[in-house]
This record gives sequence, structure tokens and C-alpha cells, in this order.
Amino acid sequence: MNGRGTVAWVNIDNYLWNLELIRNTCKKDIMPVVKADAYGHGKIELSKAAQNEGYSKFAVAFISEAADLIKNGLTSQILIFGYCEPYELKDYIEFSDYIVPTIFSAHFIEQAYALLGNDIRKFVFDIKYNTGMSRVGINDYEMDSVIDLIKKYNLRIRGFYSHYATADDLDDFVSIQYEKYLKMLEYILSKGISISLRHMSNSAAAMFFPQNSLDIVRPGIATYGLQPSSKKYINGLKPVMEIKSKIIKLNTVEKGETVGYSRTYTAKEKLQTAIIPVGYADGYFRSLSNRGRVLINGEYCDILGRISMDQMTVDVTGKNVAYDDEVVLIGQSNNSFISADELADICGTINYEITSKITSRIRRKYIKGGVIFE
Repeated sequence: MNGRGTVAWVNIDNYLWNLELIRNTCKKDIMPVVKADAYGHGKIELSKAAQNEGYSKFAVAFISEAADLIKNGLTSQILIFGYCEPYELKDYIEFSDYIVPTIFSAHFIEQAYALLGNDIRKFVFDIKYNTGMSRVGINDYEMDSVIDLIKKYNLRIRGFYSHYATADDLDDFVSIQYEKYLKMLEYILSKGISISLRHMSNSAAAMFFPQNSLDIVRPGIATYGLQPSSKKYINGLKPVMEIKSKIIKLNTVEKGETVGYSRTYTAKEKLQTAIIPVGYADGYFRSLSNRGRVLINGEYCDILGRISMDQMTVDVTGKNVAYDDEVVLIGQSNNSFISADELADICGTINYEITSKITSRIRRKYIKGGVIFE
């Protein structure tokens, strides 16, 4: 039971709708990105729902995330974007039919082979190439040594990929990266490396540059119904998460009285306030103090004072509210709406951070076909 009436509602039907919208736009297969617990939405239920609809490739950041999915019933290939410790490959070798580690250095290959020996061939790998992000992708000057080691140890290679730095900015660097990718792809193929899966596109690239989609695209943020760019709006995306709580106390605050830690809000007139049992320990940003708002019965109510670890205060003066009334922090109430994008703008961050930081203290409930489950 959730004793404070606070729930993150995750709509699986909306998630599947967004996947189909992206697929219809780019005309390519989809590799849903479900890292960071599906950006805070719940990777297990969403991945299983997508797999049931025929999606057969997924991506996460770390091997532990992939193992969690496999242990909970996912039987698809799962790309690991991030670094895998060689001992992790050994620990999870029983899942080698599903886990696809990324090669992004000769050092990794040498370390992995030293520990695994010929068992390294139980895994199939993707190669990541740096076309402009300058993070973990293989640089031009490193590629020959990586190719030599792939051949030396007879590694099994599935894919060759990179990542756009500015697809959300809709600028010319997208074309520069794409051309660099194609040139290196041609080179590694000429060296006898077989590639069966070419991929590069994130949400913004899949939607705004569908001509660059290659064999498969890797959308993340757009699959959750959130906009991947501030430069261009995508019609038709359906937000997947709503966060709702309730009023647990009503107070009268007299003119001149203050609210919250450090007394950052002083009442200019007599107010009625409502206490909501959600705070920054739930992942609701403290920087929304005195700046954010919630929805109660379809009306916007401003946050007053500092958001505490476990609760916040909102202004309900002149509004028809009562104990236990529903409070919407993200989502819709009547015809009014608060989006993760709105909260991100106020906090000076991106919508990715808003949902991915919602902690496990807020219980997730899933909706599919009108059925609610956990």
C-alpha cells in the first residue's frame, strides 16, 4: 500500500503509440532505449510490452540493467551503450545470447580476452565510432588497432554505430557526422569486418532526419511522449507518465506569516494553503520552490516557499478544494496540463532529467487497455 496517495501512472498504451509513431515517420525498425529504468518510467514493464508487440532489440546503459531485464523475462538482444567490466561479461556469460556489449577501445578487447579467453566469442558485439561526440566512441587513429584485435581474437560483430551530437538543434553537423560514419563504415567493411546492423539515430534524428535512419533507430525520450528538441515540436506524441498525489492538510496563513524553510515566502494577504506529501527526496526538484505549480481540480496552484524533503506547500486561496483532493504534479487535470518540459524550463534543465530522477519512493502503476497493474 502507498500510504500517502502518491503514484506515478505509466500508460503503456501511450508508450506503444509513440513507438509506432516514430516507426511510421522514419520507416525503419525501432530499438527502444530503456536505460535509467526507462528514463524513470519502469524498464521491465515497458520493455516486455514492446517485446510482446514484436520489438526485438533494446538498448541500456549498463550490463546490470540488461541482466535485470533478462531475469524478468526479456528474451531480446540488448545493446549495452556504456562500459562493461570484463568480469561482468564473465559473471553474465549465461546471458550471452541476449547481451550485446559495445567495443570502444582496443584496451577493452585485450582486457576482456585476457579474462574470458575463447569464451569471449559467446558474445556478439557492436562497434561504436566517434563521429563528433568525443566520448567513448573509437577515434579514427584507434580504428586499425581495434580491427586487428577483432580479427586476432575472431570476435563476433553485429553492428557499427555512432551518436549524433546536435540532431535536436537541427544543424548542419548532423550531415557531417553522417558522412563521417558512412566513410568509416566503408573502410571497416573493406578490412573484412562483417556488419549486419548499422545505426546512429536518436529520437531527434529519427523524427527530423529520417533519411539518415540506416537499418534501425534508437529513440529514447520521444518514446516516453516527451519532446526531443526545443527547436521543433512533434505532433502526436503522447506523454507516458503522470504523477499524482493528494491534499493531506489545509492551513490558513495570515498576512505577514512565512512559509517553509528559510522563510523564503511571506504572505502578502491572508491565504489558504494545501500541503502535498511530495518533496525533493522523491525527485521533485527543489529548484521549483516558489516557482513551480501543481494542478488541483483543473486549476493551477503555485508552490509557496521551499520544497522540503518530503512535502511542499501550495496556494489554494479562493479555490474549491478539500482534504484528499487529487493533486497533479505532471500530467492533466480537466483541460489543464503540466508537462515535464514545463518543469525542465523552470529548473533550467531538460525533460530527460525530470522523469529520470523520480525516485522509487513514488510507486509506479501501469495502465494498459484500461487495466491497472504494478
